[in-house]
Amino acid sequence: MKWLFITLVIANLAVYGFSQLETPASSIELSQREKNASAVKVVTGQLGQATAVNVASEPVIASAPLATATATATATATATAKPTPTSKPTATPLAEIGRCWRWAGITGDQIDNARTKIQNLSLIASETASGESSKVWVYMPPLATLEIAKQKAAQLAEMGITDYFVVNNGGRWQNSISLGVFSNREAGERHLAELKALGVKSAVVREKDDTLKQASFSFKNLNSQQSDKLAKLSAQFSGSVLRESKCK
Repeated sequence: MKWLFITLVIANLAVYGFSQLETPASSIELSQREKNASAVKVVTGQLGQATAVNVASEPVIASAPLATATATATATATATAKPTPTSKPTATPLAEIGRCWRWAGITGDQIDNARTKIQNLSLIASETASGESSKVWVYMPPLATLEIAKQKAAQLAEMGITDYFVVNNGGRWQNSISLGVFSNREAGERHLAELKALGVKSAVVREKDDTLKQASFSFKNLNSQQSDKLAKLSAQFSGSVLRESKCK
């Protein structure tokens, strides 16, 4: 038993000594491994896969700038996509359409006076006068008063008759209504028939009285200011009639 005990003690001492000798070597090896751990690379046996592992193991630095660039591009695209406000088109004023007029019923000495005043207003007019070629006169005989004659003239206008005027020169034919002068009786009779067909019953035809000189003036494409001037002018001549006519 004594030898057995001694043998166990020696064996324990040997194990203890052996463990003391192995421990530094193990520590050195672990420490050395830790120092070289960063140099260890996993090799799969394929070059392409090894490269992919290396790239994946590196930190991604460009992700933040890429996200910023993407956000900037998106903001720019959004700003560009906004519709550009367009200015409202400016309304172009329409050109004023000229008006045409016929000023009739100017007789005797009024004719020269009317010509002068038309020129003073810088208006352009074409004149139609009853000359020597006008032999026949279609008219309505003088009425009782000038007011009645004007009322009859208004009735003619309602019938669609435009070639007429009330004679108001203080002469023989005062308050009569002229319905036109013609170069021959045949033309006068034809016009009289047209008037009667429209309902004019009191009109007659006669040889023109040379004492009754008549003139009318036609105006084309007058603007509003010129038309106003002409209206004021016609009001100065008693018995004259200013009517708007169809522009040709």
